[in-house]
Amino acid sequence: MIEKNSSDVATEDALAVKTASDTLLDDLILYVDLDGTVTPTDTAQEQILDCVFNGRGVGTLLRAALKRDIPAIKSAASQHAAFRADLLPYCEDVLQYIKDASAQGRAVVLASAADKVTAEAVAAHLGVFDRVLASEDGVNLKGERKLKAIVLDCQGRGFEYIGDSQADVPIWDAADRVGIIASGKMANIWKQRWRPKMSLFVDQTRSFADLARAMRPHQWAKNLLIFLPLLFAHAYADAAATTAALLAFFAFSFVASAVYLLNDLSDLVADRQHPRKCNRPFAAGRVPPITGVVTAILLLVVAFAIGAFGVSSGFALMLLLYLVMTTGYTLYLKAYSTVDVLTLAFLYTLRVGAGAAATGISVSPWLVTFCFFFFVSLAYMKRFIEVLDVAEDGEKLPSRNYWGGEDMLMFSFGIVNAGLCLLTLAQYIGSVQVAEAYGAPDLLWLSIPLLMFWLNRSWLYAARGKVGDDPVAFAVKDSISRIVLLMVVVTIFLAKYLHLDTVLL
Repeated sequence: MIEKNSSDVATEDALAVKTASDTLLDDLILYVDLDGTVTPTDTAQEQILDCVFNGRGVGTLLRAALKRDIPAIKSAASQHAAFRADLLPYCEDVLQYIKDASAQGRAVVLASAADKVTAEAVAAHLGVFDRVLASEDGVNLKGERKLKAIVLDCQGRGFEYIGDSQADVPIWDAADRVGIIASGKMANIWKQRWRPKMSLFVDQTRSFADLARAMRPHQWAKNLLIFLPLLFAHAYADAAATTAALLAFFAFSFVASAVYLLNDLSDLVADRQHPRKCNRPFAAGRVPPITGVVTAILLLVVAFAIGAFGVSSGFALMLLLYLVMTTGYTLYLKAYSTVDVLTLAFLYTLRVGAGAAATGISVSPWLVTFCFFFFVSLAYMKRFIEVLDVAEDGEKLPSRNYWGGEDMLMFSFGIVNAGLCLLTLAQYIGSVQVAEAYGAPDLLWLSIPLLMFWLNRSWLYAARGKVGDDPVAFAVKDSISRIVLLMVVVTIFLAKYLHLDTVLL
């Protein structure tokens, strides 16, 4: 936001802005940076990632990267990426300032280190720039090179420059007026240095909370499935098995968070067209793409170190299988209807197998089958919710092979699989294996109406639009869901340790 007169420091800032704005600016050409200024994101980083995720122009990018030819990298990414200037997040304070300057008859120039094709696409979309200066012909228009281009372009006239990075310092020094888009500790330093000629200041400090949100720690609840083998074998008193399960939980959680980061980065165009996903940190430009990539790599390194050295090689292989499958889902499988749902269900069920590999406890085929049907139902619930968001029948869901008007099909598929998971559970409870393992096995029948209630209620809430984008996130946050889970766990414990024949006597 532009500084307001809300404190002593803010008052001084506002007076500085007022002094600068009172000076006649009509003769000053306004030059504005693109990345980090007009838009909070970095267009080149987004385009490179789009090429990598979609396999477009990767060879050209690699050749340019090996030569360390930054302009060539930007040019290749710009040519091959599916870039949508109309979907970019924009800094409203900066845009309003530009529009006001244009309305006053001032010349406004987009001066960016981005590739010229990209910069011109943004300029064409916004319609507020008179011309564009950008990287082209092997020249990376940044820092001193951009300053030279500006000096040549303004032909001796004074100019104002709005930028956001350390590379803009020489341009601010040479400018008659400056606009600063700052973040972190540099905000106060730059504000004090150029206060006398500052015409605009926007504090765009980024928060770690946004990165943490992109990592989706609430989704770690899915990895509690790792403890199911431990729970059903009632081996929670085994310190070694419990420790292994805990380490496996964190390893899976770190991998899952890394994949969420990469998935969001690969889905920027689709997310920006979604009514709620457009507010995700990467889609909204609140976290730089490069930060997401680096964080994902660090999480993967830590996860596999835990898996290989803290748990077991067998578990590490399961972790690798999960990474390969979920990466395949992110890049390819999510585009195929039904295949995507089965893949999601497999990935959930794989967590149970990973828990078995970590603890050395064998898993009942009944449990695996129950989990698979249960998570197929939830995966269809997720697609059902997404299809409901499609405005018109026959309209395709972005990056998914589902269409508006197919919501009742998703609903039917989900309900059928919910019934199958309950039927599987009933067969398991009635098996000889349960009769021999539990002191009061008949108590387990209570879990069926509890799960039936939860599934029916969740589907009903999904139809009413009360579940949100993710059924698992809903279950974690919903108090009724937590109560049902607690009741199921208590039922399992009572069935194990209570002996009805003794109680009845």
